[in-house]
Amino acid sequence: MKILVIIVTYNAMQWAERCFDSLRRSTAKPDMFVVDNGSTDGTQAYIQEHYPEVMFQQSELNLGFGKANNLGLQYALDNDYDYVYLLNQDAWVMPDTFEKLIAISRKHPEYGILSPFQMEANMKHIDINFIRNTCCWASSPELLDDIYLQKNKEIIQVSKVMAAHWFMTRDCLNIVGGFSPTFAHYGEDDNYLQRVNFWGLKVGVTPDMKVVHDRENRQMTVKQIIFRFYIYTLTLLSEKKISLKDFIVQSLKALLMILRFKSLRPLWDMMRILVQMPAIFRNRRISFKVKRAFLEG
Repeated sequence: MKILVIIVTYNAMQWAERCFDSLRRSTAKPDMFVVDNGSTDGTQAYIQEHYPEVMFQQSELNLGFGKANNLGLQYALDNDYDYVYLLNQDAWVMPDTFEKLIAISRKHPEYGILSPFQMEANMKHIDINFIRNTCCWASSPELLDDIYLQKNKEIIQVSKVMAAHWFMTRDCLNIVGGFSPTFAHYGEDDNYLQRVNFWGLKVGVTPDMKVVHDRENRQMTVKQIIFRFYIYTLTLLSEKKISLKDFIVQSLKALLMILRFKSLRPLWDMMRILVQMPAIFRNRRISFKVKRAFLEG
């Protein structure tokens, strides 16, 4: 079974050693494909010097998360990889992560994407966004019940899980394709999961497996709250059954945010989305009509 790990890097020096060393220690040896989005801290030289086995691609521009990962996804399809693992630069795996995921995936081919439980670096706490987005009732009504009642399931189906650790099957890539160009950074994984479900594949987490996503739990600023509203609106408009009416509703919500935060940024964001609307709807049509969307052939 051939597995390709895709890592998009941007100023990754503080994590590079732990991330790439964890891949070297894997019992199921993966190939590694790195797209660097224009690092300025020496990430490129460090990876190429210390990990010469890495297939390294330098981008002169910051392509964002989705477009950069699409380069790796295309490479995986062109070179007959059975599985792809999307790994954040600030994350790392355990030695048996790939071996276990391959075994589970072969027994449950209906799952296009799997993720282990994503932990903080101290391994004492679950990553806060994993708790908020994946371990909630909206994502999986049965997840907490299954874990608390010790039902010992290999996989628990969810609707949302961060792309910091995504184990993807070749079938998933052949059917769903790559990330939508509607999303430069953030929101692309939520949109992709919508499309996975539309094409009849499942998304799951493996509760007996743990991996690391190393980041600080910072309180969101007003600027970040407004930006997340913008990304959520993009995601909403990219869903299969969402129409222009939903844009109007979001515009009214933006007005409330203007009053609440005394900032005109939400208005600017909604005007920007209005200009982007033809491209958003075009990408939406492609997402739900074309297999291997946003990838070649």
